[in-house]
Amino acid sequence: RDAGVPLYATPINGTLRNMASMTSSAVMPASRVAGFAPRRTTNARVVRRGAVAQAARDGHVHKAAAAPPAPIAPKSAEAIADNLAAQTVKTGVMPLTFDVPAMYRATAESVQEQLMENWNATYRHFHDENPKQAYYISMEYLQGRALTNAVGNLGLTGEYSDALRTLGYTLEDTAGVERNMGLGNGGLGRLAACFLDSIATLDLPAWGYGLRYKYGLFKQAIEDGVQKEYADDWLEVGNPWEMKRETQYPIGFYGEVVDGKWVPGANIRAVAYDSPIPGYKTKNCISLRLWDAEVAPKEFDLASFNACNYDKSMRETNLASQLCAVLYPGDATREGKALRLSQQYMLCSASVQDILARFKERGNTDWSKLPEKVAIQMNDTHPTLAAPELMRILMDQEGMDWDTAWALTTKTVAYTNHTVMPEALEKWPLELMTELLPRHVEIIKRIDEEFIASVKATYPKATPEELERKIGAMRILENYMTPAEELKAKASAAAAKAAKLEAL
Repeated sequence: RDAGVPLYATPINGTLRNMASMTSSAVMPASRVAGFAPRRTTNARVVRRGAVAQAARDGHVHKAAAAPPAPIAPKSAEAIADNLAAQTVKTGVMPLTFDVPAMYRATAESVQEQLMENWNATYRHFHDENPKQAYYISMEYLQGRALTNAVGNLGLTGEYSDALRTLGYTLEDTAGVERNMGLGNGGLGRLAACFLDSIATLDLPAWGYGLRYKYGLFKQAIEDGVQKEYADDWLEVGNPWEMKRETQYPIGFYGEVVDGKWVPGANIRAVAYDSPIPGYKTKNCISLRLWDAEVAPKEFDLASFNACNYDKSMRETNLASQLCAVLYPGDATREGKALRLSQQYMLCSASVQDILARFKERGNTDWSKLPEKVAIQMNDTHPTLAAPELMRILMDQEGMDWDTAWALTTKTVAYTNHTVMPEALEKWPLELMTELLPRHVEIIKRIDEEFIASVKATYPKATPEELERKIGAMRILENYMTPAEELKAKASAAAAKAAKLEAL
């Protein structure tokens, strides 16, 4: 879909609408949507808020409220009812019946049109303003119901309620059939969702990143007084709030490091699905980008498949189907640990690649300005591979030396800690990570070595016992010795053995 070439045009509420109004500019470079010039009429709604809005007027905060005007979707109950009627032909339901779930789908499509105006304008505004933007990476999101949240934030709850009532439905019943997004169900996910809602409401530039789990965590049922767990069916009938993008990035696993560069042994593609996150009574509408795993046709091993070597030919396909199957797969076995670690790396790699692509898309060419334009926030331990992945890209793809890349990384990446309980802090077997992500292990080992050196420099008067205790409690690699430490340990053991023999 090209915003510059309308594919259809229909009159809705006296306004000619085309595909430009239903295509987010996030799907393509800004240069391709330059012809999309939205207009605002006199009844356009922009609500400025409190201190943040005042800061924007003073020029201290980048505000989506200053975004270009957008075309007006129907706002009256009568016009919304007409729009809902038009949406019913696109739900895929056979025309003999049209039940409440089908009306939910039509209503969601109608509200999506309303959001699209703000979504487009927000993306374009932040592209033009090029502010420092936050990127929130989280394995979980507990969003809640999108329909009631969207119409409430748009200030159209009454209008949609009246429009549905004229068609023989109620907003409560229609919203009641929505299936919650299966992206998480705990405090970690709810915090992430609240952050996005708050950021959107405060008119701040930010995006969220997560994974698009096909079966969620689990669906609970009580049978004969016993809890049963089943796969979450939230995607069984599709998700009307998401938009699949053309955006995709290569994700590698396994392989080896050759001349300082990683040569993966398996490759999949991370494909973007975007959902709008509207702010309350504001024009700002940010994005939650979820990644799904696919295998590009050109990467499918057709020769092996035709030779009946199905295990080899389907290796990447099977990996892709497993990566986004469920949230938190069991990790009691080595295979489970490998899958969970692969999930986390896919989330980090796709997100970091996308962040840097947007940094470039906005015309930034000076890498020293990266911390002034990008803030990556890792929500708990799961996305912490974002740091070595950023280092890998800056060094191996952008040609930076270690010190330059590390200085940028430490100023760009931040971490939210949720607990100090040892059982909640993830640990991975070094041999597994070396097999799965060999280049990243090299980077992590050097980070660990430099951290140890910084601790020793910080505490020059500490005794060897004190240093060993501090370093043992804080270092990245546990039960591991660097090559220098191995030599020192061997020399110490040899000296001790020699002293023992001399004593005899």
